Parts: sequence; C-alpha cells; structure tokens
Amino acid sequence: MLIQKFHPALRPGQRLVLAASGKQLFSRQGDWDGGSALHCVAMALALLGKLADPVALSQSAACAEATFWDRAWPHYLHGLAHSELESFVWELNMGVRPVALHDGRGSILNFCELELKRGRPVIVGWRRHLVRDAHAALVIGIEGRQYKRTFEPHGLLLLDPAAAEPKLAACNARLVFGRQHPSYVTETHAYAVTVDTAIAIRPIARSPPTVISSGCA
Repeated sequence: MLIQKFHPALRPGQRLVLAASGKQLFSRQGDWDGGSALHCVAMALALLGKLADPVALSQSAACAEATFWDRAWPHYLHGLAHSELESFVWELNMGVRPVALHDGRGSILNFCELELKRGRPVIVGWRRHLVRDAHAALVIGIEGRQYKRTFEPHGLLLLDPAAAEPKLAACNARLVFGRQHPSYVTETHAYAVTVDTAIAIRPIARSPPTVISSGCA
C-alpha cells in the first residue's frame, strides 16, 4: 500500500493552503531569479505560524512579513548558497533555528521523515550532475510503502518554488531515493541529482522578542 504523509499544518484541496488560516501556501519563484531558498524559508515559516501570508511578502504591511522582506530582497536575484541559508534563518530572529544534516553525515531521507513527524518543515538542496546549478525545495511530506505495521519511506514530497503551482495535489515534485543517485521528478521531467543538504526549521521554545524593522508597531 502506497502511503503519503504530509506536514500537519497543510490542508490539501483544489489549492494547497495553510490549515490554520486558509491562506495559500505556495510561493512561486520567477523565471530568472535565484530566490528558491528564500521562497522555501518563507513557506517553512508560514507552516510554523511565523508568517501569515508567504505569497505577498513584498506588498504586505504586516510586521513579520515586512521584516522578512527587508532581510530577503538583497539576496533575491543571486540567491543564497546552501552554506549561507543557515545564517540567514538565524539572522531573521523570528523564534526559529536551523538544524542542518549535510551529505555524508546520515540519511537525509530518515532525517526528513523524523523532522516532519515533529511538525518541522525541511528545506533540501541539490544539484544536477554535470550541470553547474543549485536549487532548493521545501519538504512537505514523505512517500513510502506500508508493510503491515512497518512504513518504509522511499521519497520526499516537495514544493519546488520554480515548478508550477500544484492543483488538486499537495506537491509539485518528488525526490525519489533508489540504490544509486536520488531522482528529481516532476510531471514533465526526471533526472538524477546529488542532494547536498537538508535544513530543518525548528521553533525555539523560549525565543527572545523578535527584532522588527523600522515602521513596524
């Protein structure tokens, strides 16, 4: 039996929305910017209740969204390297902390499964073979097979900011782990990738007051 397990803050339907507010979750990356990691952070913060609207950040007057946009826009065109993403999340000072599992230090698939069970969104970064690119997507679910009482995961269900908005579905891409390299799969493409890192965004139980930008009340 094929099983898909999603982050508990999601509500699938005709469009993927946040269960608490009904706001749309998917934040779309442009065709030529490098902001995939930034979009993923915004969606992850929305799942944790730190942002109310991850889609219209640049136009929002809400304090949390304005603070995020003030920090994010200088990086938007050239993007963030995977090594820079952890410090970016820390510097937001929004009551969360990044916890990274880099390639070679454990199973990324098992790490993502454990974090999602605890309600923590995960951002994965990968690159294609023989191509100089780097990309990030938000892990929102786990796919695997159920054998009696045992669940054996084999793939990550993703929201890829550069792919089309999922409709009548909860994800728009998958990372499928096989015996060799993982495969990145969408409706129209499938190719082997190297997964470089997975970064969980964990809420801090007792965080200091959020540092807000000028203009926020």
